[in-house]
Amino acid sequence: MSKKVIFITILALITSIAIDIIFQQITGHVPACLTYVKFLFLLSTYTLSIFTARIRQFSGFILVLMIITLVNLTTSLIQKTHFWQSAFDTATFSGNFGSSILLKLIGIIPVACVLLILLRSGKEFYLCKGDLKRKADKISWLGIKPDSISWGKLSVISAILISFGTILLTIFTVTNLSTVKGISGFLGCLPLIILLALANSFCEGLLFRSAILGTLKNILPKDPLILIAAMFFGIGHYYGAPSGIVGVAMSGLLGWYMCRSMYETKGFASSWIIHFSQDVVIFSTIYLLGNFA
Repeated sequence: MSKKVIFITILALITSIAIDIIFQQITGHVPACLTYVKFLFLLSTYTLSIFTARIRQFSGFILVLMIITLVNLTTSLIQKTHFWQSAFDTATFSGNFGSSILLKLIGIIPVACVLLILLRSGKEFYLCKGDLKRKADKISWLGIKPDSISWGKLSVISAILISFGTILLTIFTVTNLSTVKGISGFLGCLPLIILLALANSFCEGLLFRSAILGTLKNILPKDPLILIAAMFFGIGHYYGAPSGIVGVAMSGLLGWYMCRSMYETKGFASSWIIHFSQDVVIFSTIYLLGNFA
């Protein structure tokens, strides 16, 4: 493994919630100052990169990680304010998920602005449709032969199969399906679920894929670059659904696949289709099985 890959992996791990998880598991809580420490570390590293030729090429990536950390800190503080807590009823599905995803939408604005300043064009960090006619490269373990199917077709097929797999996983792992809400309430909430899924998949696509692939595509080879982005995405879903190590592994594998589609098509659309469909299933499951008003 090259020094570049090791250095970038360490920075990505520090920015992710990996350290938060370790503290939570060992001590039972996450230090309130941890995000501040992360930000100061990244700020110091960014300053060092400006004056040090050996790491100057990583300065854009470090700056983006610094902005992501600052956004996480700011949104965390906003969530704790009386105004924000009184504005949303977290006992309802719309209030709980709506408030969370609204913060994500606000948070990606500075990240997108920094990426635009650094890279000069949305295309440089894959914020464009991309070439859906582009044939997928070989993926042996999935039986995908080189130049055999376009990412346009593959993204739709993948979205259907992955979503179906998630539904089956839910059926086999949820022990009390009798708590499922009525279909009429679900249908009434479905437009909101679709809207939230569109917003969430867009935010996470920009944060976990575009930001990393865009700033590192000219620095790292394809395979380690995609693995680092997938790791960042997987760890970010430790507290997701499913949670824990299983959630990290499943999200990491999905992240690797979506990163690959983005990298090869040079655009956002293929990975967004896959991610959106997965979020629709997950949000629907949470609504149907959750204790929301």
